[in-house]
Amino acid sequence: MLRSLPPDRFECHVVVPAEPPLRAELEAAGAEVHVVPMERISTSHGVGTWAGYAAGWPVAVGRIARLVRRLHVDVVHTNSLHSWYGWAAARLTGRPHVWHAREIVVQSGAALRVEQVLTRHFATTVIAMSQAIADQLPGTDAVVIHETVDPAEFSPSRAGRFRADAGVPDDAPLVGFAGRIDTWKGVDVLLDAFPAVRERVPDARLVLMGGPVVGKEDYAAGLEARAAALDGVTWLGVRDDVPDVLADLDLFVMPSTEPEPYGLVAVEALASGTPVVMTDAGGPREIAAAAEPGAATLVAPRDAPALAAGIADALERAGRSTAGARATRPVLRRPEPERFADVLEQAARSR
Repeated sequence: MLRSLPPDRFECHVVVPAEPPLRAELEAAGAEVHVVPMERISTSHGVGTWAGYAAGWPVAVGRIARLVRRLHVDVVHTNSLHSWYGWAAARLTGRPHVWHAREIVVQSGAALRVEQVLTRHFATTVIAMSQAIADQLPGTDAVVIHETVDPAEFSPSRAGRFRADAGVPDDAPLVGFAGRIDTWKGVDVLLDAFPAVRERVPDARLVLMGGPVVGKEDYAAGLEARAAALDGVTWLGVRDDVPDVLADLDLFVMPSTEPEPYGLVAVEALASGTPVVMTDAGGPREIAAAAEPGAATLVAPRDAPALAAGIADALERAGRSTAGARATRPVLRRPEPERFADVLEQAARSR
């Protein structure tokens, strides 16, 4: 989003709870970074964490409000449904508040009800990353803006770099997953499905990219051990060359077991010329609807046989590829217009 805001029209400040690993990227996008300690809460946290959150919340809100006044901020933007600081800082300072909803809330009905109330009463505008997200926030002034990708970063022309370095044969059917390793991302279902894929496509390969979310390190280690025991499966872990990997795949798989809020990595794969297989819930339906015909396949969640059939069918339709053929594949989903600037400016004018 920051990259899409014209620097001659916007001065951007980003408030984060701790020193961000992406500071260089944020600053390169034109933002000034400010650190204000804020607690992250979850329904899995204990009473002590919630008590600490309650004690620290007004302190953090006050610090953010002082920043808003000192920097002469025109509009406050909150970047997650689960961040409950920005609305209060905006209310204290009399600024418009744009709430960016990026989550489908399935873990806690109570949290969803709280966030429905907050967004309904304390947001000038809600930006929803997908219609599936907007549908869970009735009564809000929601604007659906799908995340898009930079075609200079994600492109079929990047094919031929990853396989050569990783020792993957140029013509091997290659399937990939990329994402945070969490219990609902469906990596376990993908590992269950892949032996059946190999029965139909014997030389198929699978590569898995991503690191665990905080607290799921043991879960990720168990998946890595499972992957190591399967023929044709490679656990890549965290990578800094995801665009190269996506362009060298024959198929990208997003096997989430809960509804994906959107699924930006699938859009990145399509922009790289790579077809996708996704589970049929949430944002993936919108991605599939906007993709080129035949580029996206939807299968039932939590269904390893259906996932295996979808993967094998897609690989057989695609046939054998080479680096040269992959590099000249058509883009399978075009970028959407960037609308963030207009929405933020409209909110600022409402002050």
